[in-house]
Amino acid sequence: MTHFLTRRQCLKSALSASVATVAAGLPLATRAQGLDFLTIGGGPSGGVFNIVATGLANVLRQSYPEAIIDVQPGGSGPNLLRVSGGKADLGITSASNAFDAWNGRDPATPEAPIKNVRGLMTIMQSAVQIWVDGNSDIRSIQDLRGKQVSAGQPGQTSWLAFERLLAAAGMTMEDIESDGGKMNKLSWSESHNALRNGELDAVMWLSLWPHPTVRQNETVRPMRALSFDDAVLEKFLASSGGFERVTLPAGLFEGQAEAANTVGTNTILFASDKMSDELAQNITKAIWDNLEEFKATHALLGNLSAETAGKGMVVPLHPGAKAFYDAQGIAYDASSELAE
Repeated sequence: MTHFLTRRQCLKSALSASVATVAAGLPLATRAQGLDFLTIGGGPSGGVFNIVATGLANVLRQSYPEAIIDVQPGGSGPNLLRVSGGKADLGITSASNAFDAWNGRDPATPEAPIKNVRGLMTIMQSAVQIWVDGNSDIRSIQDLRGKQVSAGQPGQTSWLAFERLLAAAGMTMEDIESDGGKMNKLSWSESHNALRNGELDAVMWLSLWPHPTVRQNETVRPMRALSFDDAVLEKFLASSGGFERVTLPAGLFEGQAEAANTVGTNTILFASDKMSDELAQNITKAIWDNLEEFKATHALLGNLSAETAGKGMVVPLHPGAKAFYDAQGIAYDASSELAE
């Protein structure tokens, strides 16, 4: 059961917060606009997904000033599960996670593919990045043999992407751990603290770019992202849905003298297929009408435009969002029209 358009759940969830509103004789929800309560799945506190979801909530409150809009902590995988299960109305996820969940390849959904979510908008792009000290002699993925490396923790999106990248290069994690190397199972912050302090040789992550944390590393040492051979990238793309080629430009990091060729996946805003076409269209319109304010939420939203909004969502585009894009003349690609 979903939360939007559910007044009883709104009252139950927000009774204490609404006492003042009741006392003032004001409506608890935007009845005329058709929205009482909306839940957005974001990310860990202080993380990019959480910041973006909070900015989205602020934008939507301008169109739905009397609605209760709640941002919950989450992540790419958890948000798919929550929206699919009716515990959230909107979520942020990566196209690669959405693709794997749609096809039942995500570790969290092996027995129950998630096919009841629909895309609203592509908002950012993440890329597979392996960061090293800009002065390091590590120049290729093969050079990671025998090194101290982190790619998050087993089962996480970045760990799985790294396994696929290594396989495309004819390697495994065991190859890295030969000759004294180690796959260190660390969190994002632990990984970058260790890289900054020289305790790790490389950190691999599927991350938005350029990420502020990597910029912070450069207060201590220059950073450089590895570039991957065409053959490796082609093999990776052949085995991994929801990805595309990405070029990280020269100068992106202090140690980045040359462009780095890699792969990336889009970050998408999505909803349940049970959300009404009218509400999905109005939410998309609310974002678009306040686009510059939304983009000001985080620098990583800077590339969001009419050229990117409807591209690379992987899951089907919600009919309501499609209606808005058609009315605005905004193009959306074939990946947004998968068979339902």
